Amino acid sequence: MRNEDIIESKKRSRATGGIILIVVGVVLLLKRLDLDLPDWLFSWQMILIAIGVLMGFKHDFKGGAWLIMISIGGIFLAGEVLNWPYNTARFIWPVVLIVVGIGVITHRQFDRHNIDKIKESYKEKYKEMYAEQYAGSAESHYQSERHSATGDDTINLTALFSGVDKTITSRNFQGGHVSAIFGGSDLNFMQADINGTVVLDVTTIFGGCEIIVPSNWTVKVDITPIMGGVEDKRPMSLLSSANKDKVLLVKGSCIFGGVEIKSYA
Repeated sequence: MRNEDIIESKKRSRATGGIILIVVGVVLLLKRLDLDLPDWLFSWQMILIAIGVLMGFKHDFKGGAWLIMISIGGIFLAGEVLNWPYNTARFIWPVVLIVVGIGVITHRQFDRHNIDKIKESYKEKYKEMYAEQYAGSAESHYQSERHSATGDDTINLTALFSGVDKTITSRNFQGGHVSAIFGGSDLNFMQADINGTVVLDVTTIFGGCEIIVPSNWTVKVDITPIMGGVEDKRPMSLLSSANKDKVLLVKGSCIFGGVEIKSYA
């Protein structure tokens, strides 16, 4: 990833953090002033909507995670504000499924355009390396969404109500986006390589993401956990020998989910 992109990404992260602090401060100030404000303004629904907006801003409104958060908060909030005579909770899962379905369709249209390029890149660049392992099975290998390999330099992966395993084999990986929503994704970088600093944007909502990296990579984590957790399980002995010229910056949000980083000697 270019230095300009990294600088811009850092600026956006700082801006997002600043916005969060400002919003929280304004909300607390309004409550302390005892103004006649509607109760829904301080409800958990508004918290979900605010999180969705901030996630969208931070990730350039890519992916569907931010839209799901806004949709969930918006439906429940509309029920209270408009005083609907029926329980809005009945509609939450149908709406979530509709939003997820739209995301799947959009994601697949994008992926179909790139799968052929990935296949050819994989076959040409790594034919000798994987001749024994994948001989005669390149087509079926790529048709598997559950477990597949890619030699592309960037990734755009979404796991929606499912699990996806991806082995990255690019020798010049430049970053990408990963979303796990009510699902899980495993990323294996053991056969990949990077140069300089690259950014991997990870979003988990009621899901998990496992990232396995080579022992000589330096990993920096800039993830915002909200009722979630990030755990670095790499042995301390490997951390001291990491190459400072190979840096993987893992950024994003973890909401009711988890992110694990592992490495093997």
